[in-house]
Amino acid sequence: MTMAVIDACCLIDLLASGYAEVILSTAGYVWHLPVAVQREVQYVRRHDPTQCGRWLAVAADLSPLVSAGVLHACQPENDDELALLTRYAAIFRSDGEAMCMALAESRGWVVATDDRKAIRIGQGAGLTMISCPELVKIWADTARPTDVVLRTVLRDIQLLAQFTPNPSMPQYAWWMSRLP
Repeated sequence: MTMAVIDACCLIDLLASGYAEVILSTAGYVWHLPVAVQREVQYVRRHDPTQCGRWLAVAADLSPLVSAGVLHACQPENDDELALLTRYAAIFRSDGEAMCMALAESRGWVVATDDRKAIRIGQGAGLTMISCPELVKIWADTARPTDVVLRTVLRDIQLLAQFTPNPSMPQYAWWMSRLP
């Protein structure tokens, strides 16, 4: 299987869906979670069960994904990776993005991110990039959820993670066509 590293923005989007484990599991990658990303993913939004249309910020718990073997912790392991991390840290405000890019470049991994700047820079560096819409589409094609479940997943990502694909992203048209 292909190795991949996931950035905080993409992970938060998938966590908001309520289907992160199955989406990541069906994508066909061995997922790595940089320690910097783990530090950045502190809270996720969930629907408030007591008030319709409201949400709550709850502590993010990544331990079920780690325990299930879906995410594997990682960090720079040598001077070359630390040098790449320093180079990317000068480009990005996020330590998580910098660590994802450094590890992916050093180890030949795929990068999962929804950040347009990270996608542009990663592609410029010759990295393979994948986004939340692409991961959700793989899951939808593989698991074949009902239209109601798929719409709920897409809406929850948009509402709770506050992510809507940019028209330039792969699968934008697919995503938008699944919403009424």
